[in-house]
Amino acid sequence: MGKFFREKPLKVLVYTIIAGYSGQAFTADGGQHTTKEETLVVSAAASQDQDDESTLVAHGAASATKSNQPISRTSQSISVVTQAEIDAQAAKNVPQALRYVSGVNSESAGPDTRFDTIIVRGFEADEYLDGLRLPREAWWSRPAWDPFLLSRIEVVKGPSSVLYGQANPGGIVNLVSKTPQATPSGEVYVSAGNENQFGAGVDATGPLNDNGTLLGRVAGTFFDTETQVDHTRYQHYDIAPSLTWQPDAHTSLTIISQLRKDPDSGFYNQMPLSGTLTPNPYGHISTRFYGGQPGFDKYERQQGSIGYQFRHDFNDTVTFRQNLRYLSSTGDYLMVYPWGVHADAPLIDRYSMNLKESMTNFAVDNQAEFHFDTGRVKHTLLTGIDRMHTSVRSQSGYGDASPINFLNPDYSVPVAIPPLDSSTHNTLDQTGLYLQDQLELGSWILNLAGRYDAAKTKSIDLLNDARTERNDYATTGRAGLLYHFDNGLAPYISYSTSFVPSSSNDFYGHAFKPTEGKQTEVGLKYDPVGLDALFTLALYDLRETNVATADPDHPNFSVQTGEVRSRGVELDGRINITPAWSVLASYNLTDPKVLSANDDTQGKRPVGIARNTAKLWSQYAFDGALDGVTLGGGVRYVGTSYATTDNGLKVPAATVYDARVGYQWRQWQLALNAANLGNKTYLASCSNNGCEYALKRQYIATLSYKW
Repeated sequence: MGKFFREKPLKVLVYTIIAGYSGQAFTADGGQHTTKEETLVVSAAASQDQDDESTLVAHGAASATKSNQPISRTSQSISVVTQAEIDAQAAKNVPQALRYVSGVNSESAGPDTRFDTIIVRGFEADEYLDGLRLPREAWWSRPAWDPFLLSRIEVVKGPSSVLYGQANPGGIVNLVSKTPQATPSGEVYVSAGNENQFGAGVDATGPLNDNGTLLGRVAGTFFDTETQVDHTRYQHYDIAPSLTWQPDAHTSLTIISQLRKDPDSGFYNQMPLSGTLTPNPYGHISTRFYGGQPGFDKYERQQGSIGYQFRHDFNDTVTFRQNLRYLSSTGDYLMVYPWGVHADAPLIDRYSMNLKESMTNFAVDNQAEFHFDTGRVKHTLLTGIDRMHTSVRSQSGYGDASPINFLNPDYSVPVAIPPLDSSTHNTLDQTGLYLQDQLELGSWILNLAGRYDAAKTKSIDLLNDARTERNDYATTGRAGLLYHFDNGLAPYISYSTSFVPSSSNDFYGHAFKPTEGKQTEVGLKYDPVGLDALFTLALYDLRETNVATADPDHPNFSVQTGEVRSRGVELDGRINITPAWSVLASYNLTDPKVLSANDDTQGKRPVGIARNTAKLWSQYAFDGALDGVTLGGGVRYVGTSYATTDNGLKVPAATVYDARVGYQWRQWQLALNAANLGNKTYLASCSNNGCEYALKRQYIATLSYKW
């Protein structure tokens, strides 16, 4: 038994004035550590500190249970992307950081990364920041995070409403913030790449007083790049100061803030099916073609948040935690977008939109954790009350723009700014009460959890003074049973449910019930004794009911008789074969199907879900004459998926390769990364409305100094 921290040499202590707006949130465990016989098992808190910076294999994660439980002893599928993996693959946004996670499709929009669209087990996943939900009620003001500000990303697969409230059934993606550390350390980097890409970042942490009761951290980034599409770019800069006060070993308060500005947040450039997926008599639409309007288009976004995580251990039995965050974000979006191709000319129709949106969100989660025994049974009892309020104000206007020739685009025809003819104010209030008990009897681990939610939604049409209001109530739960053998094998079975309130009404004006999800999962985890590795196998049957489908009696209206199913198999392996050689590998088979609908989609497969995907990443650090040199590379295979709801067209399969070479000398490191090394042109996804090209070759050189 023992602890394992790869601490960096103490060289420099950077003191920074902690000031800023914004915040992230906090981890759900209390910073404890666990060990396992003869084998290291790192807790979520420990792993997300120093260890997340040095290893690709995580053994702990707090997101699934909000308590200190190793992944191998949790009866639910969990994948963790550490900071070391983010750095090794030079990920510049959250979707790129999730490229090698099993059962996840995070780059279906290709170079269009205005918003994180992450598909888990065939359903779009909800994002959380340190256990608190990032609002999805907003669209144009949805917040974004640079992965350099994160210590890790945890993906919990399957329905997770029992601890988090409303959440889509595929799972949740929990972003975990960097927090102050007691060991002085830091990093400065600059990067450059193709498409005139430039980036820079700084991260420094350490004690702020002699007795170590005050810890500080500040991290900041700047990123600017053009894209593979003409006339488009991304730019953002952010800063994330944080401060921890720990007067004794039993109490800690961490204040975390973040401020971000996106002068250029991205673009919408979905291309028609004709000329991308299917032949066009006038030719192929280039990946560089831009269907917008240079000089007219803009998408500016600003966000700020501030929050805290508080923990107090009353004794060895009782711990109280409170996680709180306030977030504000605004979006100003003016865009011309392509939509539909002409049959008799190489022309694409275009339309314009003018959108302004502001969003505020308050979230708090109160947790009380109790440890006690009843006879031979050990209990970890978690009780909680969480509360969320979101307010979104939106103004919008839509208009026309001239068609454009995709072979020879002419942007000289001016576009009028559409007037703002719609103004709305929507609010969501949700309160949840949850109870979870983890019971351990020898090698048996039983997890039982239940939750009750009350959600209230208001919508106001500010121009017409029209108001609608509805209340939703939901009960969700989870039950899981796992047996952990002494050799590290752990078979398990679990059942869990979820819910998401709906904002729609039927023909009679009745508010729709929340959509509901349910999943049965069986699996096997293997945390081998004597080897730093984790292997998982999962088989699941996931269903969503109360899905809106066409009303057969009233055109243009819907009824809630739809049902969608997703079945699948996931294999995942992460292993440090030696301290110098790491391998990540995964395969998943996903079989989605529309079980019930009142249109021709019944019995069909949902669009954009690849049936087979496989991923492999490996890296090796040399010694001897090549000491300091690291080589890495990966391969990603995405199988065919359906492009249209009638399943008449398929998106072809694609295989792409990634590579990395690095050299480290003392505290300096130079690395060169290439994604899609072969510069393959392929489609990331398609729907009835059109297709998105995938990212072509990207290469990034990064020079960093760490202390």
